Amino acid sequence: MKKKHFILPVLSTVLLAPAFLASQVFAEENAAEPSSPAVTASDTGSADTASAPAASEASTSEANSGTEPADSANAPAAAADPVAAAAPASAADPAAAQTNSLPEATILHTNDVHGRIVEEKGVIGDAKLATVIKEERAKNPNVLVVDAGDAFQGLPISNSSKGEERAKILNEIGYDAMAVGNHEFDFGLDEARKYKEILKFPLLSSNTYANNARVFQASTIVDKDPAAEGDEFVVIGVTTPETATKTHPKNIPGVTFTDPITEVNRVIAEVEARAAAEGKTYNNYVILAHLGVDTTTPVEWRGSTLAEALSHNEALKGKRVTVIDGHSHTVQSTTYGDNVTYNQTGSYLHNIGKVTFQANQLLGNPQQISAETAKAVTPDPTVAAMVSKIKEKYDAESAAVVVDKSPVELNGDRENVRVRETNLGNVVADALYQYGQTGFANKTDLAVTNGGGLRETIAKDKPITKGNIIAVLPFGNTISQIKVTGQNIADMFTKSLGSTLQEKDGQPVLDENGQPLLEASGGFLQVSGAKVYYDTNLPADQRVLYIEILNKESGVYEPLDPAKTYYLTTNDFLAAGGDGYTMLGGAREEGPSMDVAFADYLATADLTAYAVINPNSRTISLSSAKDSDGDGYTDIAEIKAGTNPADAASYPVIAKPGDPAAPAKPAASLADPASAASGQTKPVAVHVAKTFTKDPAAKELPQTGSESAAALSLAGMVLAFFGLAGIKKIHKDN
Repeated sequence: MKKKHFILPVLSTVLLAPAFLASQVFAEENAAEPSSPAVTASDTGSADTASAPAASEASTSEANSGTEPADSANAPAAAADPVAAAAPASAADPAAAQTNSLPEATILHTNDVHGRIVEEKGVIGDAKLATVIKEERAKNPNVLVVDAGDAFQGLPISNSSKGEERAKILNEIGYDAMAVGNHEFDFGLDEARKYKEILKFPLLSSNTYANNARVFQASTIVDKDPAAEGDEFVVIGVTTPETATKTHPKNIPGVTFTDPITEVNRVIAEVEARAAAEGKTYNNYVILAHLGVDTTTPVEWRGSTLAEALSHNEALKGKRVTVIDGHSHTVQSTTYGDNVTYNQTGSYLHNIGKVTFQANQLLGNPQQISAETAKAVTPDPTVAAMVSKIKEKYDAESAAVVVDKSPVELNGDRENVRVRETNLGNVVADALYQYGQTGFANKTDLAVTNGGGLRETIAKDKPITKGNIIAVLPFGNTISQIKVTGQNIADMFTKSLGSTLQEKDGQPVLDENGQPLLEASGGFLQVSGAKVYYDTNLPADQRVLYIEILNKESGVYEPLDPAKTYYLTTNDFLAAGGDGYTMLGGAREEGPSMDVAFADYLATADLTAYAVINPNSRTISLSSAKDSDGDGYTDIAEIKAGTNPADAASYPVIAKPGDPAAPAKPAASLADPASAASGQTKPVAVHVAKTFTKDPAAKELPQTGSESAAALSLAGMVLAFFGLAGIKKIHKDN
């Protein structure tokens, strides 16, 4: 057959491509968006599926703690078949439970208070919290009061007693139960166990194990009226497996955190089996979960996934199920199925959660009692006196002034320091870097600290006190230096910049440079002694475009050498592999606590150099496709070549990429990155959703599914008909 006879078939194939691509894209998009969470009730019936996250988390904890893995034959995650556990043998069918015997009930709850003992702007404080609870109990004796974890650690006023004084306040308020949060371990495992001794109510976690035994009580039954039947609350606690990386590994030696859904279902099965044996019926289940709904949390470990799974648990049919969650600091109320109410009340005692059940009602009515609403509340005198005594002692210890008046605001807002470079992150990292020049056997090459470890803002035009410094760095972490390779550093920044992206109303939220903002992650690194260029438009493992390390002798930034040895100064949490930085770890030198080094640095630093809250000068967000001066070379290519991408006059003419005859750009020191970024895009407001659009001048094939694609496909079909007819004729002629 002659080549000309192939023209029509080939052309028709090209024109038909949009139709086939549209079909393929539709299929891939549907496959990439499952309609249900990764772990559902049916998933919990599979030991392989449900146990995988727990096994992974356990191995992480063992690696960090230096302990040997537990005997797999005795591992708690495999102690029972979750399918059998979810449906125990019972004379009474759980699905047949009668709702006409359910009394009125109220659940008051808090989560992630983080030591907010004192009433402040937007913070209710413990004294008014006590009054709200007393008033609710006066209205209805069937009131359950619970906390979903992270109650003791946070502000220095609570940290000063390792949370023990706040534990005494909670006793006075009269809580009924509390879940174990990841930060309950921040003062060590022994202190977490001590809380059990101080508290007059149960501290619950069904999935926290050490030596194949639960560290805490898994559940409790709260009976407000022993004379009444069926009004009891079964309360079960569960702790995020992220605790293995969200507290210092030294705080949890030998501790593992098993799969939340598997453990909660197991405890439900045990409770129901006992109830059946005793001829009892429990109608109210409350799951105190410290899991959260952060997009950075694995789906199978989220509180919302647990709530969805419980809505399919046959043992809970006809019963009230309330999931009280924490960890993600979210205000959220949702229902699952016909009997599961999910609620989380934010953080820092900005709100008190309230779930009200009418008689014979399965789903609760969630509400929030805000700090604004609580303004009119009279503080409880007994708790107020306890708070006053704690505050008086703390104030005396922390009143020492380090800086007479801060000339700038050093911003430590959670949604800022966990998302991108901030001036507070820079000054803390600089304090670590400066200490690292003289405090260790080898001079530090770069310093990093995690945004999740920065907890407060330092106000402008006010004194900076010891208390302010401790508020910024409340964890008592020490400075550490470790020896790493350039590849370790590259992997570290890939991890730091690997979070999912923020969205609002289905559209990406952009920073001032028009780049998508990352979701808040405690592992986001604030940097000194390095520059990291990254593009959040790219896949997570490809976002890091270029890394430079400051040569401490010459003062010039040089490209990262993957094979070179560097000395990294950080906090002991990250140095030990915390927040998932498994590429770190190993032998390290230890320095003083971070707050000491930070105070020393603040006392002598020129703080006016930190006036810009988000300078974009160290972790530098930019588009890898941006060409600010329109010369055909991307900004990042010019930065690598040592020229200023915003100023075409700053460098000689260079050949187009790929031209072997072209001379290379001369090496030069990097221009001011703030200037390089300034010409990128028209700034947009931070946290305002914008839609990304492609360059309208760009030439591209029609999108699959568009009208132009359909027209091309129709033309292709016509040409294909004639092409095939021609081929048939040729064969016939031959």
